[in-house]
Amino acid sequence: MAATINVADDTWVREDGADSNRNGNDQMNARTDIDADDNDIILLRFPTTGLPSGVSNVSLNLFWQRSDGGTGNGLKLYGLNETDPDETLWDETTVTYNNAPGLLPDGIDPTAETAAMSSFDEVQDLDVANLTLLVADQPYGPQVLNDPYSFSSAALDAFLNADTNGEVTFLILRSNEATSSNQARFWPKESGPGATLTFEAVPEPTAAVIALAGAAALLRRRR
Repeated sequence: MAATINVADDTWVREDGADSNRNGNDQMNARTDIDADDNDIILLRFPTTGLPSGVSNVSLNLFWQRSDGGTGNGLKLYGLNETDPDETLWDETTVTYNNAPGLLPDGIDPTAETAAMSSFDEVQDLDVANLTLLVADQPYGPQVLNDPYSFSSAALDAFLNADTNGEVTFLILRSNEATSSNQARFWPKESGPGATLTFEAVPEPTAAVIALAGAAALLRRRR
């Protein structure tokens, strides 16, 4: 049976306003710009208390906040590991680029980092030790106002099934490096359709199946 969890905290942070909180904006942006410092990262947190012991066909769903005809872009979805001490502590009303979970801001302009041959993870200030890549380089565009956009993967299923503390946090980043245009822009829950997690519960074995398995095992022993 399919079920849905609504997002509890949703916001975005931006490198060129590293100490500013963006909650309350009518959009959430994901962007990477190596020619400036317009790295924008979306943060989502979902409660998972009461989640079935096993889920499958997990989908993280968002809705476009605008229409834009640009194509040729991609997005990455990361899950924040429980090893991050801030996984259960961040709040949409106070989080900034400088204190966001999953990031290690260094205060260096991405252009300088690129010139110094820094890795893409360093340009985006990713705390890779506390992140799990769940979906890599998923294409998007054109964006159509209010149309859905979804992430799904076996890694997303496994990440949700591994949760032990009753909540999960995701980071969404743009995977293109070369341009600041055509950022991915989604609705937050405060001003439009917010993000959701949908999933199906993995069926538990019925009593009949368990009994049949036991009978088969007994028959094998007798042989």
